[in-house]
Amino acid sequence: MRFFPSWMELYLEDFSSLYDELKDKKYFKSLCGGHSKKELLEYYKKELRIAKDLEVEYVVFHACNVKVTEAMTYDFKYSDKEVLDAVILIINEIFEDGEYDFKLLFENLWWSGLRLTNKEEIEYLLNGVKYKNVGFILDTGHMINNNRNIKNSKEGIEYIKKNIENLGEYKNLIYGIHLNYSLSGEYVNKSIKENKEKNLSIEEIMKNVYQHVGNIDYHDPFEDKEIIEVINSLPIKYLVFELIGNTREELENKIQRQWEIFK
Repeated sequence: MRFFPSWMELYLEDFSSLYDELKDKKYFKSLCGGHSKKELLEYYKKELRIAKDLEVEYVVFHACNVKVTEAMTYDFKYSDKEVLDAVILIINEIFEDGEYDFKLLFENLWWSGLRLTNKEEIEYLLNGVKYKNVGFILDTGHMINNNRNIKNSKEGIEYIKKNIENLGEYKNLIYGIHLNYSLSGEYVNKSIKENKEKNLSIEEIMKNVYQHVGNIDYHDPFEDKEIIEVINSLPIKYLVFELIGNTREELENKIQRQWEIFK
């Protein structure tokens, strides 16, 4: 399912907060999913109908919300729990009319929402969501992005292992992995400091935010073989090489590099 990073305030119809940040509704559709709650809901319901027609095995929902100003400064308005509250509401609303049998997998991110770092957040989500065929997608790069103190892949793998251990029995609901690697803590710390000092306008933010997020979450291959221990520790049904390349050749190169750890 498409990720609209700032969907939450549109869904809650908090237009005052939207205009306070974005100034102009021209940004609403790309960031929030439309110009009204109804438009956002209809978009997602249409996606679910298409998924049903295609007889897909699963769909993925990014259980997260981030305002573009927050992406630049990491000063988050909403707590993880507040975002999960909204996730529960919107999921229950868009699923209530349809009869679906595919899995709904929630993906972790490093902004407010689902981080897959503790069992309490999973219990909270599962207790609120009415659709029962649910599970989780672990994005390895997103999880490393959670901890800006990580300095290398070994530390990243240990951090992922620790978080999986924290999940207890709920690790058995991780049915998929988006396998990729990003290590951007040093960049993020530097950028946060600079962006706070600049007091950026919304026009400046929109001009730079996509490149900025790409620098944080750049989706390289995970080339440390120890990550296979993580994969083997989970009941994975879906392993996705989620890599980014600016050209077909670059992407093919990254795919081949990712395959190497399995040889």
